Amino acid sequence: MPSATARLCRSLVLSVVVVLVLPWQAFAADPIATGAPTVLPPSVETVDVNLYRSGAAVHQFTNYWCVPANAQTMLNLINGTSNRSYATQTRYARQIGRLNRYTYPTPGNDVRGWARFLDAHVGGAWHYADHSFDSSSAAIAAMVESIDRTHHPVGVVVDRGSHAWTVVGYRARVTRGTTARVIVGLYVSGSLRRDPWPYRYMSLGQFALRYTRYHEASRSVVWEGKFVIVSE
Repeated sequence: MPSATARLCRSLVLSVVVVLVLPWQAFAADPIATGAPTVLPPSVETVDVNLYRSGAAVHQFTNYWCVPANAQTMLNLINGTSNRSYATQTRYARQIGRLNRYTYPTPGNDVRGWARFLDAHVGGAWHYADHSFDSSSAAIAAMVESIDRTHHPVGVVVDRGSHAWTVVGYRARVTRGTTARVIVGLYVSGSLRRDPWPYRYMSLGQFALRYTRYHEASRSVVWEGKFVIVSE
């Protein structure tokens, strides 16, 4: 994105706890024995959900094309393709530019153009859109919910609105016998060579260092001060 939003490409989805408590599963005592039933302690296990597939991640070809590059990665993952060509990214950049919510003096893109582009290229019952949240925990909960529901990646805006990443999965601690789940980290892919490549696991603390509130210094935008994602 240009200006402040062009920064979305010029340097160009925390603790989320979803807890629905069900009664502990009690194991009855031996029918022959007497006394109270024995309740076994819960067992916590790690669950990884990762949509990444080899050959899907794409580097950006210019300083301004983080959004087209991440869109290219996302479509590769969704469609089972490995298209990493310059010609494709060039075409995506032009298409996204026409779909931006705002007009910029530089060749960057904004999250509305990103979302509209993906929605036009991905069929099915779900529709990509840009979503804004007051807290990072709410945004991460929405990322995980979207990945679970659609099995499609989620776009995120990092570095105060200056860059784009793709969230391809998450890690959770799950208590067997209950629906208790604690999200402890995310699998992330970026488009710059200093980014997570082709993807990397990041704890919520590591992710929080880059996943910050959106800001544009030159004007007021609908995402100002929010945690922004592009998801279905």
